[in-house]
Amino acid sequence: MIAMKKITDKIVKPSSSVTIKEVAKLAGVSTATVSYVINNTKNVAPEKRQRVLDAIEQSGYTPNLVAKSLRVKKTNTIGVLVEDIMGYPVPAIINGISERVEKSDYRILLNDLRMLESLFNQYDQIMQQKNKINEAISLLLFGARVDAIIYVGMFDRNITGILNEINKPLVIAYSTSDDKNFHSVTYDNENISAEAVRHLFDLGHRRIAVITGLAHTSPARMRMRGIQRAFSEAGIVLDSALVKNGDWEYASGYSCMIELLSEDTLPTAVFAMNDLMAVGAMDAIGNAGLRVPEDISVIGFDNREFAVYLHPKLTTIEIDLKGIGQLAAETALNTILGVDKGESSLIIPSRLIQRKTTARVVTAVKESALP
Repeated sequence: MIAMKKITDKIVKPSSSVTIKEVAKLAGVSTATVSYVINNTKNVAPEKRQRVLDAIEQSGYTPNLVAKSLRVKKTNTIGVLVEDIMGYPVPAIINGISERVEKSDYRILLNDLRMLESLFNQYDQIMQQKNKINEAISLLLFGARVDAIIYVGMFDRNITGILNEINKPLVIAYSTSDDKNFHSVTYDNENISAEAVRHLFDLGHRRIAVITGLAHTSPARMRMRGIQRAFSEAGIVLDSALVKNGDWEYASGYSCMIELLSEDTLPTAVFAMNDLMAVGAMDAIGNAGLRVPEDISVIGFDNREFAVYLHPKLTTIEIDLKGIGQLAAETALNTILGVDKGESSLIIPSRLIQRKTTARVVTAVKESALP
């Protein structure tokens, strides 16, 4: 056995010039054994493995990943292309991707398209960004030679026709596509919206208002389907006068709520399709001299960080963003390895977080409190 203290005496070259043969010589093993340890392709006796690892650490040896990738036509890299790293869902999704990829022998290469400023909330205008998106994909494929791409949207909508077909696995996170060559991972909108309405029904609410997002967008349509389904299943009619179209922003939640407060009979509860509009609605209710939830209950959607700091704390719907990232990474890795389960569209469940803005309905609001 070679004492490891002697290995340190033999190190004379910088790490960039140390070869696998020299590592093998320092560890007193064959080059094949060093290769087995580095690539984890064959069982090596624990004592020999430790000698190799000690020799690698002491010598500063770094495997030539570029040469290896040329030999095996793989870089063990997954390209992550995000529409904008500042977009609400993106950081948590990246966190999930990173956590899953760290458990493999792959790494990620992140590219930020910085599209938030150019799109703002007009997410359906993404077609105008098609060339920019596909140029970035080409750079990842042919410049960085990634083995797969995960495309992370900052808004959940159908992006069919945006992404060109490629010869590597591509997974879309937080958006969807009708192209069966791609996988997509997104979250449940419809079922959880129905559950939120049923929660209000359980509290005795029947006159329930809805503040939608931009009505033509996919999440607004899906959430509305869930709301209407819950009403239909309960045999209750959704009053169309209580449905107001917002635009996902705080100001629209406020203005829509002002309109609802002008109705002859006030709603007892409001389902706002995101937390920003829910906060706008809460402020309008408070400014009208009414209380949440004593006079009007409020439910949001997204479980944004600020939801728990509001007074009262916001009842809302949580999207498992980290789970979307983890499943997107898992899908990309499985596709690389040829373990394709055949499901092109995957949906992560969402959950209702019950806090303090929903309560059992009261029979009437005092006239003195009305605006």
